[in-house]
Amino acid sequence: MQKLDDGVVRVIQLSDCHLGADDRFTLAGINTSQSFRRVLARLENQLPACDLVAVTGDVAADGERAAYELFERAMPEGTPFAWLPGNHDNFSLMQGVMRQPFRRLVALNGWVLIFLVSAVPGRVGGQLADGELAELAQLLENCRDRHVALFVHHPPAEINCHWLDQQRIANHRALAELLAGFDQVRALFSGHVHQGNATRWAGIPVYSAPSTCFQFAPGSDEFDLCEQPPGYRWIHLRADGAIDTGVEFVGGDAQQVDRHCIGY
Repeated sequence: MQKLDDGVVRVIQLSDCHLGADDRFTLAGINTSQSFRRVLARLENQLPACDLVAVTGDVAADGERAAYELFERAMPEGTPFAWLPGNHDNFSLMQGVMRQPFRRLVALNGWVLIFLVSAVPGRVGGQLADGELAELAQLLENCRDRHVALFVHHPPAEINCHWLDQQRIANHRALAELLAGFDQVRALFSGHVHQGNATRWAGIPVYSAPSTCFQFAPGSDEFDLCEQPPGYRWIHLRADGAIDTGVEFVGGDAQQVDRHCIGY
């Protein structure tokens, strides 16, 4: 499929790959390299028409160089992508290994996609540093005439999973106050929660993406996994600022998640 000249910006969101040092690594009973490659195989016909793949963190399970090298080998050559770190990643190492450097802003037609860093070394939960918020404010001030989509690892909104809601962006109120001054922000897309969720927060839609390996059980009070297969989110950003988006799951694999896993 070739790129269509219809003014629509097409984005694929991949998240929470949790790759290990080699193709044998498993987590919660899932070979994460195998599941990631299965998702990419499903996307084979879509990627040529895609304007960007947005990778929203936790590329690695434990921040290992070999995991990022594995990711690079798996991604189809020539695929445009932008990434940000998750709480399982090593941000400084990623910046030296990934062939695509960290990009704060990607401009596509009438849209600006802004990538935020919510991961804090040594912490599971999210936080936007003061400098991160200040830079975001300046970028938004410079882009008042463009539609804006934000990408970040941790969500700022609750998703009705008690244990995950404790890990959302801790200073989400400061983010909400900042965004109140910029009406061009159309949506925020996050990772971390291993499920395709949609809600409204601070006056804007907030979407999360499923993991490319295993999913957390929706509505769970404590850590719990479910049987949903690997997945991804597709995003269509229209010239008038409207957004079409949805999630797809990639089944048909013999792998079975270990529901007895008590953490990751």
